[in-house]
Amino acid sequence: MDVTAETITGMSGNMTNDTDMVNKVSTETITLLSILFTLICTTGLVGNALVVFVILVDRKMRKSSTNLFIMNLAVADFVIMLFGIPEIVMFMMDRGWTLGPEMCKFNRYVMTSSLYASVLTLLSVCVERFIAIIQPIKAHILCGRKKVMVAMGILWPIALLCGLPTVLFNREMMQKPGKAYCLTILPGDRQLSMKRYKAFKVTENIIFYIVPVVLQIVLYTVVAKRLFAGIEELHAQNQTGQQNGGKPEKTSEAVKARKSVVIMLIACVIVYVISFSPQAVLVYYDMISEKPFHMSWPFFVFVMIMANVNSAANPVFYSIFSQNFRKRFKYYVCFSCYRAAGYRYARGISDFDSRTSRRPPSTSKTVVSSV
Repeated sequence: MDVTAETITGMSGNMTNDTDMVNKVSTETITLLSILFTLICTTGLVGNALVVFVILVDRKMRKSSTNLFIMNLAVADFVIMLFGIPEIVMFMMDRGWTLGPEMCKFNRYVMTSSLYASVLTLLSVCVERFIAIIQPIKAHILCGRKKVMVAMGILWPIALLCGLPTVLFNREMMQKPGKAYCLTILPGDRQLSMKRYKAFKVTENIIFYIVPVVLQIVLYTVVAKRLFAGIEELHAQNQTGQQNGGKPEKTSEAVKARKSVVIMLIACVIVYVISFSPQAVLVYYDMISEKPFHMSWPFFVFVMIMANVNSAANPVFYSIFSQNFRKRFKYYVCFSCYRAAGYRYARGISDFDSRTSRRPPSTSKTVVSSV
């Protein structure tokens, strides 16, 4: 699941033509792609750091089990973006691997383990939302804050354990005079090592891509049906109450909260699927086809951009779809720049929270508006 130039090439060939590929690309194209990488990395680092900060400093945000998972996801994505910067810089400069054999193991291990943790967290959020919405009575027992903390405490050791092959088999190898690469070399001669590597990548792809994607699609489909069926029921009750001369119920906020949470989480899954689909396609192409995939520099850039978009997109979705995150993002970002407006933002958040706390208790409404 780790997406680097060497990893992509290792599945389909060698690195003998990388310099020629780069030399064929215009300076303008390289500059434009460098700017694009910079924007994506900046967005990912700042956005994920802000998500972690907001949840840590805001007591009300920390009360939500879903927000704890979101914070864990932001930590994993932040680490992926941070440790991916050297990869991107060396790739764009066409220098090979220049950080030495120790960093070859450490950097890739941290990136790979964080990516596994990110995938496991996405799956955990999906399961937590499924239980909270489909089995709301059991949600307080199965998805309490203590249970979530225990889940995160188990999640990271599993991710670190699954990333151990990177430490064991990654090494710096000289592929051409003056240029080394950080490669995963499994035991055996060249042909046997390549077969084992392909088998390893297929297994990794099934465990950390295919299975999580299928589970999330199934669970979120059930959740979406339940939520939108509930929305239609609320509208029907509202219309019936108006026809009988009663006061219309305030269902607009509940409708908006339910739609926002479902759309936000499904959007995260869709971006994850799209981001790693090029690499997944390449893995299975190599397994089926006898001819290696034709490598090109634009292909490397495309795959690496897509992988980085996955880690940078989630904070953007929180800002778009979650009213709580949006309000707090505005407050904490603007507070340092506009101190005079700080009180107004703080009062707006306080008013919003107080209105929420005065609502009559409703299980369905509580579980979907936690983000």
